[in-house]
Amino acid sequence: MIVNNTSPHESEYLAAVAGLHEQTVSPAHKTREPAVGDFVSGTTCGRRWSGRVEWINTNGEICVNTDGSWVYVPVADITH
Repeated sequence: MIVNNTSPHESEYLAAVAGLHEQTVSPAHKTREPAVGDFVSGTTCGRRWSGRVEWINTNGEICVNTDGSWVYVPVADITH
């Protein structure tokens, strides 16, 4: 990439791109397991879902309340 040091816009763009990874949360780096009441979302078998965690099973699944209906999904499918 050729950098044009005479353009303040290009310098600002490059600085924003360089710092983007510090502000973007990666789903692969979760800080903790979900807890009851947490808002979570994800994709399971190609279907998107989101809602509040109702309970957590010992087999690695959680129950998510998606506005009145419940879905059981693997904890690994959580993206947020």
